[in-house]
Amino acid sequence: MAEALFPLVSVAILVLTVAGIVWRGRDKRWARDAQLALNAQPLLSLIPAAFLALGAVALAILGFGSLAAGFAPGWGFFPLALEALVIIGFTVWIARRPFPED
Repeated sequence: MAEALFPLVSVAILVLTVAGIVWRGRDKRWARDAQLALNAQPLLSLIPAAFLALGAVALAILGFGSLAAGFAPGWGFFPLALEALVIIGFTVWIARRPFPED
């Protein structure tokens, strides 16, 4: 049971993150405010995305290394890496949207 805990928690975190992103993405005011914040300082907005990408690569490397070493629950690193990529994709989607007509 203890071996399955890490992968289950990783999948739960991924599902909750995707649900939160869908919930936030449907709120037009929040999306507009996030878009304005991202476009206010576009270069500064790349820093969190770059660190998330590095974290995703590190988590994937940890996943491959742990599976190669025989740590069966090591596949739990892959949903965490996917979560970081989902957050990056959502950030890019917000930044690339056309500005709303007010």
